[in-house]
Amino acid sequence: MRRTIVAATAIAVLAGNQPVLAQGPGEYEHVVEEYRIGEANTAIRRLARWPESMVTESVRHWAKLLRPEQLVAALMLHTELAAAILDSLPHQTNVQLRHAQELLDALSARRDQHERADAVRLRWYQFVISMYGTTWLDDADRYAREALGRFPRNPTLYFQRGALLELRAKFNLPEPPRATLARGRIPDPGPRMTRTLESATAEYRRALELDPHMAIARLHLGWVHVLQGDNRAGDDLAAALADARDDRIRYLAHLFRGGLAERQHQFDEAAKEYELTRELGPSHQTPYVALSRVELARGHTERARELARELAALERVDDDPWWDYHLGAVDEDALTWLRAEAHRR
Repeated sequence: MRRTIVAATAIAVLAGNQPVLAQGPGEYEHVVEEYRIGEANTAIRRLARWPESMVTESVRHWAKLLRPEQLVAALMLHTELAAAILDSLPHQTNVQLRHAQELLDALSARRDQHERADAVRLRWYQFVISMYGTTWLDDADRYAREALGRFPRNPTLYFQRGALLELRAKFNLPEPPRATLARGRIPDPGPRMTRTLESATAEYRRALELDPHMAIARLHLGWVHVLQGDNRAGDDLAAALADARDDRIRYLAHLFRGGLAERQHQFDEAAKEYELTRELGPSHQTPYVALSRVELARGHTERARELARELAALERVDDDPWWDYHLGAVDEDALTWLRAEAHRR
């Protein structure tokens, strides 16, 4: 989930509640090295205490002096601080990300670092888009457009733009009446949101033109087609399942196939898909809720109650991939890659 960025989630408080220590000329390099050798939280806390004028001056001074590996560590130091304060100080998040971009530009300017800088920049964009994409959709879209200006053939960036549009449409959909939901029908979202969903599908198709086996893009395209009542949804979800390389996508593909069958009142088929979903996520809530709903529709009241009891009896309920899909999630793969690159010697 989004606040797995750093352990210190209240870093913003440090800037206002602790004294600022005098900094020597080499202190910025020291903090960068602290981050690079694995003391990330300590370095982030320390940088959070500096006044902005000192940070700006240090970045400008050291951007030309740091070694390439230190530049990557420095830009990630600012990026992780930005992520940690996003909820409490969003305007300062933008400032920290500008520092990160300045350091990225410094890395790109090194004669033998162009390839490395491009690889870092691409993952950095992917992470930042996902970071903003959980709440700040306009900022996320701004970075997505900027990223596509630099990497116009990258399918992941098109997928991310589609996901942002899908979230925008989803959050603006009117709450459907309970009776409509009970019948498994999707209310008309209205012309504006319909256009937004159509824009999302266009972005997913661009991603799939570049990578026809991109399972996550096919999965999203399939579910948007379900919402639109498009008869291509079944084929899309089958293709996503066939191309899936991890159980998270398999889980969602079976869940969405079940949802499609349920909406078509094919309750036996829906139950089969939801059972497969539960096998892949036995400690997730959604399969139990979906199965219980289908069993009620099939007239199996006692089985529906039994499923509710099984859910209540779970020793623990793990993070459900459905919630990451529904609300957006940080790109943990990009973040892991960037952290590894920052710690590379």
